[in-house]
Amino acid sequence: MTSKISYIKLIRVDIRHRGWLAALTCIGLFLGMPVFTMLYIDSWFSSSTAASVAEGGNATADQSRAYIIEQIREIFPGLLNGQILSYLAAAIAMLAVLCALTGFAYIHSKEKLDFYHALPVKRGQWFAVSYLSGLLIFLVPYVICAALTIAVGGANGIMTAELAGECVVAAAGGMFAFLLIYHTCILAAMLTGQTVTGLLATLVIAVYPFLVFGLFTSLKGIFFETYYGAAASLTDALAETLSPAGLFVSLISNTGHGVPSTRLFIAAAVLAVLLLAGAFLLYRIYPSEAAGNALAFPRTAPVFKVMICIPAAVFASIIAKTFMGMSGTKWILVLSLLAAVILCGVIEFIYQQDLRMLLKSWISSVISVAGVLLVLCIFQFDLTGYDTYLPDQDRVESIRIHPDSFWGYFEYPEDYSGYAGETFVGSGASDEGTEVLYHLAQAGMRNLEEGYTPNALDLADVDSEIDRDYINTVFCYKLSGGREVYRRYCLGREELLSAIEDLSQSEAFRKELFPIFHMDTSHVASVSYRDAYGVGTLMELSDEQIQTLLDAYKKDVLAVDVKVLAGNQPLGELLLEIPDENAADVSDENDTVNAYAEYGNGVQPGMVTLGSFYIYEGYENTLACMEEYGYTMRTEIAPEDVQSVSLYLSAESMRSGKYTELLPSLSSNVERYAYDDGSQDITIRSQDDIRIVLEYLEPYYGGILGSGSGMDDYADIQFEEGSSYYSYKIR
Repeated sequence: MTSKISYIKLIRVDIRHRGWLAALTCIGLFLGMPVFTMLYIDSWFSSSTAASVAEGGNATADQSRAYIIEQIREIFPGLLNGQILSYLAAAIAMLAVLCALTGFAYIHSKEKLDFYHALPVKRGQWFAVSYLSGLLIFLVPYVICAALTIAVGGANGIMTAELAGECVVAAAGGMFAFLLIYHTCILAAMLTGQTVTGLLATLVIAVYPFLVFGLFTSLKGIFFETYYGAAASLTDALAETLSPAGLFVSLISNTGHGVPSTRLFIAAAVLAVLLLAGAFLLYRIYPSEAAGNALAFPRTAPVFKVMICIPAAVFASIIAKTFMGMSGTKWILVLSLLAAVILCGVIEFIYQQDLRMLLKSWISSVISVAGVLLVLCIFQFDLTGYDTYLPDQDRVESIRIHPDSFWGYFEYPEDYSGYAGETFVGSGASDEGTEVLYHLAQAGMRNLEEGYTPNALDLADVDSEIDRDYINTVFCYKLSGGREVYRRYCLGREELLSAIEDLSQSEAFRKELFPIFHMDTSHVASVSYRDAYGVGTLMELSDEQIQTLLDAYKKDVLAVDVKVLAGNQPLGELLLEIPDENAADVSDENDTVNAYAEYGNGVQPGMVTLGSFYIYEGYENTLACMEEYGYTMRTEIAPEDVQSVSLYLSAESMRSGKYTELLPSLSSNVERYAYDDGSQDITIRSQDDIRIVLEYLEPYYGGILGSGSGMDDYADIQFEEGSSYYSYKIR
């Protein structure tokens, strides 16, 4: 029986035998953590000092340094786990592989394996010695370098108590990331009898769950017409949670800033324990004769071959199809079957290492090819009924929709609060409103059967029949039990408009629809407006006047006919400046620091400007309020306010003679540039020509359901007061 002292001696001896790896680990981590941190911080301060000297003044230098410190604090935890320096993340993964392979390389040699197992030490103890020595080779230098990195931050006045806590979390993320790859490589070593096949097995185990679940999502997007990728699907969560590589990336990217979710650490800990337990159990039954063979357990060879070949062949075909620029789904079948045959041969060669033995396990090869064919048939012929699925009406609690046109028409505050996906409307609808949306979904199913599919509309030519009359709309069904199901349908514009009209009879739906009700208007810092000129004009209003104006706007949008939003051109829009929820929280002493930073478009630090609060001709309350405060919406452009107009005319318009009335009326002083395809760019600077062109221009708005036609030809106007935000449609 081995004593505790001799057990510790075994670990010391093992570490001494791997002294080169310990030295490599120390040097690599020292350069990638404290040394890089010193250079990184110094580069920030050096560039800041140079800028301050150029501007002049000690106050500017102090403001600059304080601002730089705040910026470094935001990203400092990422210096401990590789989020900022990709070299460090790669080093963590590489060191994990080296620690595992050097620690358990003896099981791949018959002589060494017989020698070790002949000693009076239990297998479990040998496993623990190799495991712990490899862990210590990484862990001790990593902890020391992490402490030195934090000390570097403290010496430069960056470290705070809160930041130190975030750094500890980031370091823990780096350790868990190491453990995942370390345990994966150990498990791979137990499944194989050679170092080379062990490395291949490590790669397979690390990415296999991510590949399978990611492939499932990709195939749905390729084959299913009604598929819509929700922001957080079950397959994406499984791909991240069950994949060592996926969790490794998540730990590196999500623990380098702030405090990550506890779920991430729990998932990493559980997966690490499962991998280690599997490796330990396999080590206890590892056969001595397995050393030198491709696999430690030959009976598993056909199983691994089938499991690897099916998803890898389909994945390879999708990649090949993408690079070759081929459309459609038929090529995926051909390429997948070809890839399956090639992979079967490659895997069999790895097993046998003899070209004459490639057909030895032909049964597993046939099963692999048949499995690929079965998977593709399921998706090609929709054997699961994905596209034809419509939940029973009595199971539907609510339905929300998001037409594609909302992207270009509305701006919601939620769009600037991290990744939240599209803003859906309809959850506040009454039972009658939910029934209207359900009938609308049934119309989408009928359109699908008639060939009016979302993909067909996505690929349609501009101003084609389907482009003019249809619009893609995403549906979210909330079923009894809380489950949400997403589908995407191609809907007729008229039937969609009719449904929105019915739903708009409800004030609750209107408050969901219009972005003005998605924000706390008391937080609006300033209001600007754009009219036909398309140039933002700041309205000098008090807080009370801002609230009065926005209350008037709310009254107008609650009363407006939806047909006005779909068919009429607005007079202009309001722009509201609101606090940016993603902006870093800073203390009062750093207010001047933020003022030092340069921000474009006149946006104040920590604020974001939302537009698309459209004003139509019938918005009497809003227009009257603006008139009262001394602001009038201009509906026509005065030629003397224009510096130049640039026309962009498509090749089709030039060939068809669409502008035979406009172009001949222009003088010879215009600047023309003709392209090889027949399209032209024309720049106009003469006041006489500008006056003529303005008669043909109007601001381009798509409307709440889009325009129903494209805008191949458009114009940009340069005003005396600045560049226009709008592009103008040429009539």
